[in-house]
Amino acid sequence: MKRKNDWPTELANFLLKTRKTPFKWGENDCCLFAANAILAMGGDDVAKDVRGHYTTAIGARRIMKSLGAANVVELLTQRLGEPDGKLVRGAIVAVESDGQQVAGVFYHKPWALTESGLQGMPLESVIATWSLN
Repeated sequence: MKRKNDWPTELANFLLKTRKTPFKWGENDCCLFAANAILAMGGDDVAKDVRGHYTTAIGARRIMKSLGAANVVELLTQRLGEPDGKLVRGAIVAVESDGQQVAGVFYHKPWALTESGLQGMPLESVIATWSLN
C-alpha cells in the first residue's frame, strides 16, 4: 500500500475524529473503521463494493457470507492478503472483543470500533495483523 508522507499524523487525526462518532452498521462499524483507517493513511478503499449495502448486523453477516467469508479474519484476508503477524503502527488488526472478531488498527495499541464506541484493546486480544507493507 502506498501511504501518504504524513500518514502517522493522518491516522492519529482519524482516530481522534472517530472516537466522537457513534457506531452505526454500514456507516461506522468495525470493518468500515479499518477500511477508513486505510483511506486516512492514503490507501485505496478496500470496502467500496459494500459501502451503503447494509444497515444492520444481519445485513453485515449476509454481505460477509455472500463474499465467502465466515468471520472478520477471513474477510480481511480477502481484502488485504494473508496476515503477516507484524504488529506495527498503522497495521490493520483483528481482535477478539466479547467473544467476537472485530477489525481495528494499531496505533501504540490496538484500537477497535465496537458497538460501545472506539476502544483501546489489550495486546492479548489481537488475533491477526496485516502491516500493509
